[in-house]
Amino acid sequence: MQRPAFRAPIRLHGRRLIHRFRTSVMSFRLYLSFLAASAVLIYAPGPVNLLTMNHALRAGWRRALPCVWGGTLAVLLQLALTALCLNSLVHLDERALTVLRWAGAAYLVWLGCKQWLSRAPAGAATASAETGGPAADDTDTGRALFWRGVATSGLNPKTLLFFPSFFPQFIIADADWSLNAQFLLLAATFAVLFAGGVASMALFSHRLSRVLQRPARMRAMNRVTGGLLVGMGAIMAGWN
Repeated sequence: MQRPAFRAPIRLHGRRLIHRFRTSVMSFRLYLSFLAASAVLIYAPGPVNLLTMNHALRAGWRRALPCVWGGTLAVLLQLALTALCLNSLVHLDERALTVLRWAGAAYLVWLGCKQWLSRAPAGAATASAETGGPAADDTDTGRALFWRGVATSGLNPKTLLFFPSFFPQFIIADADWSLNAQFLLLAATFAVLFAGGVASMALFSHRLSRVLQRPARMRAMNRVTGGLLVGMGAIMAGWN
């Protein structure tokens, strides 16, 4: 009994589909690796994370969102500068990075001292946990928090030096997409992950505020956050 003649084209077409599937799986695995590495970077303790979480503890997660948007804007600007660096359109001057490093360190130390000296008003955490609104003695406006997030995330020279070495590891030179298109996809993904990650930490802190309803505990949390910010500023000042 003769085999049907249409099996050979089916086998050939099936091999092509399998080859394309394997290629897409390898690209998808690389993208998953990028997602995992980005998540580790975003959820690692950082100035913007600490600032957002502390404000969410005191005033509710909704009031902390402007800090998230400000930090995301700074990340987008840093990603745009990284794209220019990768295309050899911009060269990072060492003296400019030194000035940025000292400015960022001084700003973190100032934020840490301010956080250390801040006092949690009585019943502020309870009102925040029940209504999600601002604390009774909270004077930080949304605009001030937004620009505080921009400054905290933007005045970090480590990011400008880390991004140009981080993103090329997940870019394929001989892919169908151009290098700029691949970077645009990775940069957009990182920005979305950053905003979602920091916002989720704000929500977690808001839920944690029910445990820290006592003013003494809130003051202790302010001092811990302030000490960490001052420490990060000192590390940034000594980093070369």
